[in-house]
Amino acid sequence: MASILDILNTNLGNELISKASNETGESSEKVSSVLSMVLPIILGNFKNKIQEGSIDSLYELLEEAPDPFKFLKIFSEKDNKELIKCGEDYSEIILGENLENIAKTISDSLSIPPNLVQKIAKLAIPVTIAVLSIQKQKENLKNDDIELLIDSALGSSSKYNNSFLEIILDHQEGANIINEASGMVLGKHNKKESVLKGYTGGK
Repeated sequence: MASILDILNTNLGNELISKASNETGESSEKVSSVLSMVLPIILGNFKNKIQEGSIDSLYELLEEAPDPFKFLKIFSEKDNKELIKCGEDYSEIILGENLENIAKTISDSLSIPPNLVQKIAKLAIPVTIAVLSIQKQKENLKNDDIELLIDSALGSSSKYNNSFLEIILDHQEGANIINEASGMVLGKHNKKESVLKGYTGGK
């Protein structure tokens, strides 16, 4: 079953890791570990905010995200400062005051300064929103379907696996794309579940 963490095994994920590593000065391995914790947290908080009733601004993010198809195509060329500013704006809506506590938890777990964790999160948020926005369009989803879309991205449902894999693999090159996709769906990554509990909406 696919999940948001499969992004880290794609060219898009490599671009995100490279940008975050260059921005923070941390190794690609450490950045990847931070992202493996941050990405599910972003989705979990998005779902929690919907359930708490903060729906209008969240749905607007998906409706008004500036040309998400083009955004992912030229992601590697985007300026980090611009991405971080965008991530800050989105973070206010999705994570709010939780970001500081999330950054501290990850910082304590991975021995990376909290401010750098926040930078990595802010770089990851626009990518997450772009993927969800494209899926919403491809699947012709209504706002009431967004929770299930998030569940699928978190790996607890397979309903929207095909559109998700189509989006994240769009950057891939070479003849082994199907094998790569199969490998990812089989879950060749670590989810850091124990640290994420309480932030992703999991019980």
